[in-house]
Amino acid sequence: MRSATSHTSPIRRARFIPALLAMVLLGATAALELGLASSHAAVSPTMHAFVHEDQSIGLTFDDGTTVGNQARNPPVIPPGTYTVRVVDDATEHNFHLFGPGVDQATDTGGTSSPTWTVTLQPGSTYTFQCDSHADFMYGVFMTSGTATSAGGTSTGGSSTVSSVGGSGASGSSSGGKTSTSTVSLRGTLAGTVRSVGKLTLALQGKPVSKLEPGRYKITVADKSAARSFVVKEKGHAAVTISSASFVGTHSVTVNLTAGQWTFYTSAGAKSTGSFVVA
Repeated sequence: MRSATSHTSPIRRARFIPALLAMVLLGATAALELGLASSHAAVSPTMHAFVHEDQSIGLTFDDGTTVGNQARNPPVIPPGTYTVRVVDDATEHNFHLFGPGVDQATDTGGTSSPTWTVTLQPGSTYTFQCDSHADFMYGVFMTSGTATSAGGTSTGGSSTVSSVGGSGASGSSSGGKTSTSTVSLRGTLAGTVRSVGKLTLALQGKPVSKLEPGRYKITVADKSAARSFVVKEKGHAAVTISSASFVGTHSVTVNLTAGQWTFYTSAGAKSTGSFVVA
């Protein structure tokens, strides 16, 4: 009896172990396929963007599913054309969505509710942020597929991620401000508000008169507690770089689109300087 049991027991275990492994592998494969399907599925062709005065910012699908976060592994959605409905009810913040082929932003210093149509390219990384507080008011998401050159198409394949803030393919979308330049900074403009209220704006030590379109960081050294520093494109809302009561140095990244721009202090409507973006 003991001899028969000792010989048959290992055989039973040998038959049981492969069956158990097969069940585990089948379950893991199903879970992986389900996870990939959910991470690559677009909940809706419409996204809802928001930025509020309480420093909250976000991007969601119709059902509230979050698009973009600050995690190490951001969400992955299908590439393609989406409608983005924006609610910007904050005067101190803006909503800026950018990445390959996309560069849309609301203005800082005003409120607006534009609707944008954007085309997200395959295998790319996209970021939304408040340009004034990009260090903590932001989110990142990726698109599935394989990256291709501008104007090309791609389907399936593994995700090839492009670097955030790098060069993107040129493109356009309806509504809001559109830039066909890369999303990296073109330069830093140095502004001053002197104690007597006089304003200056320079690029590499020379007064600004003409600039190429694109994103610029404007850094203002404000020495007056009664004067502000404001930039404004003709026909658009003003962007406050330094408020009237602020004394010190403050920086804001602004998307300068083609047109006539002025910079002035809000203490007086008269412009103290102007430059052309073309």
